[in-house]
Amino acid sequence: MQSILIKEVFRDPEQLRSEERERFETTDHVYASASLSPLSLFLHSYLCLLSFIFSLAGAEKKFPLFSLCPASSQHLHPSTHPLPAGRISPFPIPISPIQSPAFCIFRQISDRGPEGKGIKLPASSLTQKKAGTAFPGVSTVKKMRALVEDELFPSTPGKVKIERAHAINRQFHRCFASTSTMFLWALFLIALTASYLSFQSFVSTSSKYFSSSSWGGLHWERQVRSSAASHHSAGLSVLVTGAAGFVGSHCSLALKKRGDGVVGLDNFNSYYDPSLKKARRSLLSSHSIFVIDGDLNDARLLCKLFDIVSFSHILHLAAQAGVRYAIENPASYVHSNIAGLVALLEAARSADPQPAIVWASSSSVYGLNEKVPFSESDRTDQPASLYAATKKAGEEITHTYNHIYGLSITGLRFFTVYGPWGRPDMAYFSFTKAILAGKPITIYRGKDRVDLARDFTYIDDIVRGCISSLDTAGKSTGSGGKKRGPAQYRIFNLGNTSPVTVPTLVSILERYLKVKAKKNVVEMPSNGDVPFTHANITLAKAELGYKPSTNLEAGLKKFVKWYLSYYAYSHRGGRRTHLASIGQGDGCQLGGHKFTGNSWV
Repeated sequence: MQSILIKEVFRDPEQLRSEERERFETTDHVYASASLSPLSLFLHSYLCLLSFIFSLAGAEKKFPLFSLCPASSQHLHPSTHPLPAGRISPFPIPISPIQSPAFCIFRQISDRGPEGKGIKLPASSLTQKKAGTAFPGVSTVKKMRALVEDELFPSTPGKVKIERAHAINRQFHRCFASTSTMFLWALFLIALTASYLSFQSFVSTSSKYFSSSSWGGLHWERQVRSSAASHHSAGLSVLVTGAAGFVGSHCSLALKKRGDGVVGLDNFNSYYDPSLKKARRSLLSSHSIFVIDGDLNDARLLCKLFDIVSFSHILHLAAQAGVRYAIENPASYVHSNIAGLVALLEAARSADPQPAIVWASSSSVYGLNEKVPFSESDRTDQPASLYAATKKAGEEITHTYNHIYGLSITGLRFFTVYGPWGRPDMAYFSFTKAILAGKPITIYRGKDRVDLARDFTYIDDIVRGCISSLDTAGKSTGSGGKKRGPAQYRIFNLGNTSPVTVPTLVSILERYLKVKAKKNVVEMPSNGDVPFTHANITLAKAELGYKPSTNLEAGLKKFVKWYLSYYAYSHRGGRRTHLASIGQGDGCQLGGHKFTGNSWV
């Protein structure tokens, strides 16, 4: 055994270096050919680079975690085998845990002292035992230790050993060869991943763009022209925005029934259940009304529409509705009610000929006005909500386009519209749903315990007001964006003129639903609601011939009948199923047309 140890110790240094180099090359080859996942490859390359920088900076002593080579760290960890000041690990790349014989002897001599008791060598380094070899004495071991230390470490702490430059260069070359290769692979993988993600984003964006702007092509143009064609010479060709909405769907059907051409536009947003909008679109499609799924702010779409069809009128009913929702999502109101309106006006003023525009304002513009009933000439500079402010801004914007570009514009201030196919966010709709589900409803009360009151207006009356506005609208006087003369500008109230308190509304619903409501009466919060609304319709009567004919009791009766039919409620068994398609039940009303079975009569 001693002869084996002596032979290993006094082997030729050049032979040791040669074997060490072969071991490194073999390790590099194995390391480079290892099958690693892309994530492992990237992480390992990054850690290799980071730890190598730390090792060059001498930070290995302070941050052992960043020692690149596990094998070398195992032997030279400062907590167990402190190195002379300034010395760094001589193996800055991954190598086999079995170190070179010289390194192993040095480590064990450092551990056992100069006497060299109990020195052992790695089994891989043992050669055939030869007899007659004596174990060296203490002085020989000291020389051997000095030789190995001189081989591995610089003579001066903190400095690179100049006389061993070729060995250091060899180590740096090995390190950089491995690290740079892995780093290049990591860069390649990062670039590949970035390209893939960019491509996915492009596909997703393109897919979203084409799905939301699925327009264009010969077939699409034929559908638009066919839907816009009037059935008689004096008929209108109307672009209805918000056609899949509550008022828009009713107006579209009424116009189509009398022979006018109608093209709808709606973005089918998720402000309330989109399935209700899709059901309305299915109904419109069954009456040959083409509804485009597109955004009002899409200038290219609007330009294309006006290139295909010379619309005589625009009925602009698209808007972000709701008073309380504006507190949660104010940007949507600016996007739809202001930017969308401007986009439509821009398309209209550039058209030749220019269409006349009828658009939906709101009774909310009267805001905190305490003078009742509300007249068109009353002040509207005290909006109580962002929704009201956007509608008031719309009135000012439309007046500007009328003055500058000669667009004929009529604004309609709707007062609390209700009826079949209504909006689920409206009080009468949500109350009905809660009462049937046995859930409590919240009823707001004003100051001094005064009940809130609304001028509830049935949908059929609103539809008649809209159509009368279209029929009496004057022609726009502009052409190609240039004004040729003064154009008509009008604003009308469309209401019922008979305000009803909210508790009265609830009692009517209880009677028709045959279910007692669980009421929770609270003070009205400062969320944009106003205590009352009351329309003065004198001007609309005089110029439009507008005269509401449906009171709240009659209107709610029709609504409840539709609701129970559409949502398939049974008074005995409660709610059974939600109808996936239209046409179930014994009949419901939409814009004055009764739907029975699968057809409207």
